[in-house]
Amino acid sequence: MTPSRFVLEVAVFAPLRQTFDYFLPAGTDPAIASGCRVRVPFGRGTRFGVVLACREDGARLATKAASEILDEAPVFDAEQLRLARWAADYYQHPLGEILSGMLPAEVRRGRAPREALRTVWRITDAGRALGATPAGRAHRRHAVLALAGAADLDAAALAALDFDARRAVRELEKLGALERVLVAVQGTAAHASAPLEPFHVLNADQERALAAVRAHFGGFGVVLLQGVTGSGKTEVYMQAMRELLAAGRQILMLVPEIALTQALVARFEARFGAAVGVLHSGLTDQARAQTWAACRRGELGILLGTRSAVWAPLPRLGLLVIDEEHDASYKQQDGLRYSARDVAVMRARQRDVPIVLGSATPSLESCLNGQRGRYETVHLRTRAGSAVLPRVRLLDIRGLKLDGGLSEALLRAIGERLARREQVLLFLNRRGFAPTVICHRCGWVGRCTRCDARLVWHKKGEALHCHHCGAVHPLSRPVPDHTCDGEPDLVPLGVGTERVAEALAAAFPGQRIARIDRDTMRGREAIRRTFEDIRARRLDIMIGTQMLAKGHDFSGITLVAVVDADSRLFSLDFRAEERFAQLLTQVGGRAGRAEAPGEVLVQTHHPEHPLFARVFGHGYEGFAAAALAEREAAALPPFHAMAMIRAEATDRRYPQQFLEAVAARLRRIAPAGLEVEGPVAAAMEKRAGKFRAQIVLRAPRRAEIAAALRSFVVAAEALPARRRVRWSLDVDPQDAL
Repeated sequence: MTPSRFVLEVAVFAPLRQTFDYFLPAGTDPAIASGCRVRVPFGRGTRFGVVLACREDGARLATKAASEILDEAPVFDAEQLRLARWAADYYQHPLGEILSGMLPAEVRRGRAPREALRTVWRITDAGRALGATPAGRAHRRHAVLALAGAADLDAAALAALDFDARRAVRELEKLGALERVLVAVQGTAAHASAPLEPFHVLNADQERALAAVRAHFGGFGVVLLQGVTGSGKTEVYMQAMRELLAAGRQILMLVPEIALTQALVARFEARFGAAVGVLHSGLTDQARAQTWAACRRGELGILLGTRSAVWAPLPRLGLLVIDEEHDASYKQQDGLRYSARDVAVMRARQRDVPIVLGSATPSLESCLNGQRGRYETVHLRTRAGSAVLPRVRLLDIRGLKLDGGLSEALLRAIGERLARREQVLLFLNRRGFAPTVICHRCGWVGRCTRCDARLVWHKKGEALHCHHCGAVHPLSRPVPDHTCDGEPDLVPLGVGTERVAEALAAAFPGQRIARIDRDTMRGREAIRRTFEDIRARRLDIMIGTQMLAKGHDFSGITLVAVVDADSRLFSLDFRAEERFAQLLTQVGGRAGRAEAPGEVLVQTHHPEHPLFARVFGHGYEGFAAAALAEREAAALPPFHAMAMIRAEATDRRYPQQFLEAVAARLRRIAPAGLEVEGPVAAAMEKRAGKFRAQIVLRAPRRAEIAAALRSFVVAAEALPARRRVRWSLDVDPQDAL
């Protein structure tokens, strides 16, 4: 068969830093658009890829024809392809892998995009009959049945009711009065099934913030909305969204945690009556594919998601919002190590639309961009309504007896709040019962055999866990590397959330206590139920990790306590103080968000540490000013650009050998101003059975690093030591250890 004179340039879904040429399949219209998926012969099999261009170009080096064009219309529009090309260059990552990661798994595997569906509750014949009985006339059931009799119930309709409608719905489902049905999402029109919640009257600060966002409608601009916790940033977001939704535009909003999406979806649907889509890793492949397809067709007015939602197709995009923009979870830590915040800013620039970065504790990068005029900084300095910022008190625990990590002063403060029927939140970013365990008989300390890390004692399940590689050692079996004679006498050292919860239960019998961490919150439903119980005040004391510090609004909490502040005060990571200052401010912000005054107690052995004086004495802005001065003096980000090259192998020698060759090459080609530091072993050298080492690149400008990396990635694959290691590149690393 005579090859077509038309040649396709294809980005194959493979970890390869080049594109490939294929002849257009016989009988295919050469007007094929860029962005369509294609199946191509590759090696001994076939792979999927994306068409980047179709050219009538006989000089191209195609030798094979593409097997099949999968789409009549592109799955990537020109804006998405442009964004992917930028990311491939900025992060020096294979374009084909980036495009593959932008697709839901079903579409990536060559399947056709599915129609987007949503859940509604529909009244049955049994439900209509039940409405006439005494059981059906019970107040809450009657209200739900009456509403369902007029139209299908969705999340917006349930949220509009002034009671816990979901409980009534569950009861009616069990009685067969309601059935759960999946229906197609139909555009962004308001739902007729429920009246919309009114918009709040903004205070003066909020009005100024909204005006700043409005000023950028129709063009690119970055608004850094720095508002104290509880200042009403979300209300500003929603009022900006309202105008754009009315104009037929789409909104993309990112949040750092899956748990934050659930409350926001109901809130947005109740306020706007618009179709709200959700994208995050907790959804099934089918659900992600359906939401992605609805976004692509323009059927969703608002897309709410975590990090990966930044790549979603939104043909009428009018505004991006990045809530809690400082959060480290916006940075991907494997594969394509991208920052969703930075990608979102570039997407807004390329699309010529505004973007809002919101936080009570902006990253130092964003603070500096605000100072230099790249971002417009707008402040919300007071809490919305009548709420006031909480009082902060350091508890010096030197020499004090602690019960499960809790001082007498803290226990007394908890008791006072409980006596007033107020809620208490304790923060400890350490899962398990104790962070390490020692044998009282021989001095053995539990260490993971696959990592340079101690094993954590989990009392529930009676096992030692490694929180780095996931290894589990049941205590019913011999402990690894434990060689003392006789039965081991294991003693826990330190406290985790499990131990604190046990101490609280003993100190306050009869109180409703919840432990909120990754061990107890398995699945979206568990998270939803727990947060619903907190808001409904069915819980009295919550002990949790950092998942509780992010953006949640619990009006009943008046006391927040940081159980162990000292674990964050001393670190080799230059970002550690910034993150701890953000955490202290964010955790404290959960207290006193309604009328009752709030208080924050911080237990520490180092009350004189300068970080406390900076954060609590001068506020986060004062801390940021001092931290930026220190970073500038040390030539660290955000004043200098940084990248890291990491390598790992099962033999300690190989990462060092590979990185020594890399460092030598980089020093030969380094432009003026580029520093090449290392190689050195990682702070945790051994992890999951692999030894790790790294090189750090620093330069006054990103351009110097970018030029060196473009040359390096081409040569790296040819280095002899390459075959013995797995290596990765991290531009703008957030984890410097």
